[in-house]
Amino acid sequence: MAAKNDETSPLLIRCPACGQRFKVGADLRDRTVECGACERRFRINDDVILRSRKFYPGEHPESLVNRYQRVPMAAAPPEGFQTVSYAANPDTSSFEPLSPQRLVAGACGVLGMVLMSLLLYFGTTRNGMLDGVSIASRMMMAGFSALIATALFLYANPRARKKTLLFSLLCSAGLLALPLVNTEEASSLKTAAADNAAPKVHPSAQDTEHAEIAQLRQLIGTDPLAAESAKLATEGSDKHAYGLWLRGLSESNKLLVRDYLLRVTKANFSHPYPRERNDYLMVVSGVNITLDKLAELAASLGEVSRVHREIEVIEVRVHNGNFVPIPLEKLTDKEDPAFYELNKRELESIDLERVQGAVKRLAEVEPKIYRNDITRRLVALLREDGVDFKGVLCGALMRWSDEPTEAADAAEAVLKKLYAEKKPIPRELIDLLVKAKRVSIIPLLDALWLADSGTWEPYYVGLGPPIETTVIRHFQEVSGGTRHSIVHMLGKVGGPDSLALLNGARAGADPELLIRIEAAEKAIRLRLGE
Repeated sequence: MAAKNDETSPLLIRCPACGQRFKVGADLRDRTVECGACERRFRINDDVILRSRKFYPGEHPESLVNRYQRVPMAAAPPEGFQTVSYAANPDTSSFEPLSPQRLVAGACGVLGMVLMSLLLYFGTTRNGMLDGVSIASRMMMAGFSALIATALFLYANPRARKKTLLFSLLCSAGLLALPLVNTEEASSLKTAAADNAAPKVHPSAQDTEHAEIAQLRQLIGTDPLAAESAKLATEGSDKHAYGLWLRGLSESNKLLVRDYLLRVTKANFSHPYPRERNDYLMVVSGVNITLDKLAELAASLGEVSRVHREIEVIEVRVHNGNFVPIPLEKLTDKEDPAFYELNKRELESIDLERVQGAVKRLAEVEPKIYRNDITRRLVALLREDGVDFKGVLCGALMRWSDEPTEAADAAEAVLKKLYAEKKPIPRELIDLLVKAKRVSIIPLLDALWLADSGTWEPYYVGLGPPIETTVIRHFQEVSGGTRHSIVHMLGKVGGPDSLALLNGARAGADPELLIRIEAAEKAIRLRLGE
């Protein structure tokens, strides 16, 4: 059906000569126009106007359009037509290769299991990594390793998670069984119940004493101590091995106690062995001190109950409260009357971090009370080899020490040792000795100054006139900045000998050195009253 004419819409026309199509306004109907392509003139009428038929959806259905449908056709398939059925899409993880991340995770799980098994089996031997670790702690280590390894195995094997879980459970069971099978750490934890059950017929006093010692050895478990003593005897060493029976020591403090004993005794070996009821046998081997001296050092851990000289063991009732730090707000409140007492108590701690903090706080305040006690403790800390904050100690001693001789003796010994070991020397250490006018350090300070004149010149010149002879001796051997430093120092501490040297050094001196020489001569003459 032809569409009705719309007088307002444009007309689609075709040139009767060339067939070119155009759109023109409806107001040109029945008028003559010229083709823009062939320049043919023609009249716009029904012969040249093109008519198009409108298409409504569904008016002329095409069978080819059905191939694009998504919804099944409502019409039933023809009779005898067989449809095709497709299987569900397969899981890509069943045929895709494993990713590198999963391979690495599986390898880490296997490696972790193997390493933990070796550690639990061989690490419990004497001096091993797990020597002295309780069975409960080993079970926790095994359980944690098994849990991590199981998670890694499940991540690495997504195709067979049930089989992987079964394999992981078997491996975990074997790993957890190792601490129960290898109980070497508990071998020395035997009680004396069996000995008490044995009948004794009229024992003598000597037999009773031997029985008590044997019972004490079994109770403490002195086998590691006996082995260390035998080892030192075999090596022909003149050092000793002692034991500390630490009663009631918390497990969290055992390593702190071990480090303290290693530091103060200069031992070659120290290891805690767990015993019953939170007790530990701390074996200290390779020391040159006596048993009484060790008991004096062990007093910082608590109360020394008894010294068992027969078995070379010191029994100590540990005060775990000594290891609990004081709240920092109390230690830093300088207005609190207990400030000095609390920080003095911190100086007695076996934890060097707490001691260093107390030294820094005391170095910033005026000494009011406990001056002698704090000075004595600071000097003792300065003499200890394991203390690595010598500079902080010297800074505190310069403020607290009213008897510089004792502090200077300790500082000089430290200086000689650090210089011999070629370790860094704190400036506070030299400053303390210079303020004490310790002229005996001139050779050491002279060597430091020759190596770094810019750093040590202020300290060197602080020793005063005694350095003049040593400095003059270096004048002909050095040049450049070191020679300038000599001239400057001679201007500070020099005398007549320095004037003669400086007068002779004028010849050939560069302008800058000549200015320094003139200033030094002027200062020396002014000091001599010339």
